[in-house]
Amino acid sequence: MQQVLYPSHRTRIRRTALDMAVILLLLTAFTAATLVAAWGFWHTGRIYTGVSVGGAPIGGLTRADAYRRLTETIYQYPLPPVTLVHDGAQWPLPTTQVRARADLLDAVNRAYLHGRSGALLSDVVNQLGAALRGVEITPQVVIDQEALHNAVATIAAGIDRPSIGERRLGNIVISAQPGVAVDIEATVHAVLAALALARNGAVVQAPLIVQSIAAPESAAVAPAVVPASSEIRPLVLRSTVDAFSLALSPADLHTLIMSTEGGVVLDEARLRHHLEPLAAQIDRRPRDARLRFNPETGAVTVLSPSFPGRALDVDATVAAVRDAIANNAGEAPLVIKSVAPAVDMNRIAEMGIRERVASGRSYFAGSSASRIRNIEVAARHFEGVVIPPNGIFSFNNIVRDVSSANGFEDSLVIWGDRTAVGVGGGVCQVSTTVFRAAYEGGFPIVERYNHGYVVDWYGEPGLDATIFTPTVDFRFRNDTGAYLLIDPVVDSANGVITFNFYGTRPNRTVTVSKPEISDVIKPEAPVYTVDESLAPGQIKQVEWQKDGMTVTVTRTIVENGTTRTDTLRSKYQPWRAVYLVGPGTETPSPVATPTSN
Repeated sequence: MQQVLYPSHRTRIRRTALDMAVILLLLTAFTAATLVAAWGFWHTGRIYTGVSVGGAPIGGLTRADAYRRLTETIYQYPLPPVTLVHDGAQWPLPTTQVRARADLLDAVNRAYLHGRSGALLSDVVNQLGAALRGVEITPQVVIDQEALHNAVATIAAGIDRPSIGERRLGNIVISAQPGVAVDIEATVHAVLAALALARNGAVVQAPLIVQSIAAPESAAVAPAVVPASSEIRPLVLRSTVDAFSLALSPADLHTLIMSTEGGVVLDEARLRHHLEPLAAQIDRRPRDARLRFNPETGAVTVLSPSFPGRALDVDATVAAVRDAIANNAGEAPLVIKSVAPAVDMNRIAEMGIRERVASGRSYFAGSSASRIRNIEVAARHFEGVVIPPNGIFSFNNIVRDVSSANGFEDSLVIWGDRTAVGVGGGVCQVSTTVFRAAYEGGFPIVERYNHGYVVDWYGEPGLDATIFTPTVDFRFRNDTGAYLLIDPVVDSANGVITFNFYGTRPNRTVTVSKPEISDVIKPEAPVYTVDESLAPGQIKQVEWQKDGMTVTVTRTIVENGTTRTDTLRSKYQPWRAVYLVGPGTETPSPVATPTSN
C-alpha cells in the first residue's frame, strides 16, 4: 500500500480588533496605576501639588514646611468687609479695628488630608483636580472677640435711645416714646456666624439685633406753669480744648428734661447717657515717659517723652447744662480736663531714680536663632519702662501681643502636653528673668505661674515664670516708695539676659533659700511616633523626659528691723520622652499614630 503524505499545517492565531482594544486598555490601566503609585509615593508625607492656603501655594511641602511658609506669608488675616443691617439701614463695621488670625495649623492639616480620604477613586480625582485646576483651602479665622465687641458697641452708642414716658411742658403734652437698645452680644454672635459662612472677597452682611424698650406708663402729672420766656432754645456745648462742641436741639432737650410744679428740670441720668459717645471720642489716655539711667554718672535722660491725656469731665458738664437750662442760655461749657501721665518727664528730679535696686539674670546660650530673636524683641519692649510708687508691673500690658505682626518669630513653645512650633518661643526666658529680679529684690509678687514642666533653660526649678498673653501674666508691685526704672540687657553673643531695676534702694535684705524638691513623679514610658519623612530605621528624639515634682522656695525679707517670710511653691508635671521613627522601625513600645514632622 502506498503511503500518502499530507503537508503539515501550522495553526495561525488571528488578533481581532477586540483583542487589541483589551491589550491597549490593560496597558493604559497599568501605566495609569504606575503613575498613580509614583505620584502617591512622591507625595508621601507631603501635601498634594496644587493645594493652596490663603493664596499661598503649599503643594509638595511637608506639613512642617507648609506651616513655616504660611507663618512667613500670612501675618494677620484680613477680615472681609462687614455691614450690619437693620430695618433697611446699614452700618459698616470698622473691621480694621478687629484683629483676626488664621488657624494655620488646622488649615495645613486640612490641606494635607485633601486627596487622602481613603476612597481610591475619589482620592485620585481630587489629586488630579488639585494638580490641574488648583484647590484653595480657606483658613478658619480666630477673631479678637473683645475688639469685635468694642466695634459693635461703638455703633450701638449712636443707635441706643432710652424710652421716654409721657410728659408735660407747660400746657404742651409730649407723647411717650419707646426706646431702642442694640443687643451687642447677640450682634457679635451674628457677625461671627456670618463670617464663618463668608466666601472669599464677598461683603458680609450680618443683622444688627435691636431690642425695643417699652415706654413707661404715663403718670398723672399736673401741668407745670412755665413762663413764656422759658421756651426751650437750642443749646451748644463748647470746649476751649481742641474745639470740641456738641449741639443740643430743642428736640434733644425735650428728651433730657422733665417738667415739675417748679418748672423745667434736667434729667441728669439721661444727659450722662447722651454724653457717653462724645466722651469716647474725647477721652485720650496719657502716655508715660520712658527713661534711661546711666549707672556711672547717675544721670536720668528721656528715652521717649510723656504726653498728657484728656477726659470729658461729665460731672462738671452736667452742672453746666443744668445752669444753662435754668437760665435759658444758648451756650454752656463742655468741660474737658487734662489727665497727667503717671510717669511725667518734667518731674524726673522728684522720682528718686539714683541707684540699682535689684537685678536678675538667666542664660540662653545654645538657643536657636529664632528663640534668640524672640528674647531680643521681648526685652526691647521693657527698655526704659518706669513703675510709679505702689504701681503694678504687668508683663502682658507691656509686651501686649506676642504675634508675628509684633515682631516675634516661630520657635518651640509648650503646647498642651508637648512642645511644638509656635510664635514667641523664648519670651518666657524674659518673663523668668524679670521675675527673678523682682523676687530677689523683695518686691511683693502679685501674679506668677510656673511652667507646666521643668525647663532646662531656667536652671534650678522653682524660680521660673511663664506667661501667655493675654490671660497668664506676671505682675509685681513697686513698694519702694520711689519710681522704679526697668533696664533689660541682652548679651546675645554669650547667651545672657539681665534685668536691672533702678530707683531708691529700700532698707531691706533678702535671702532666697535653695529649692526643696518633693513629691517626685517619674514620667510614663517614651512614645514612638511614626514620621513618614524619616528613613526606615531612623530615630529622632524630640522630647526629653523630666520628672514631675513639687518645688518649694522660701524668701526671707528683713526690712527696717522687721522680718517676714513667704513661700513660693511650684508644681511641675512629669514629661515623657517622645521619639519620631521612620516607617518599619522596631521600637520597644507601641507605635503612636503616624504623623508628619
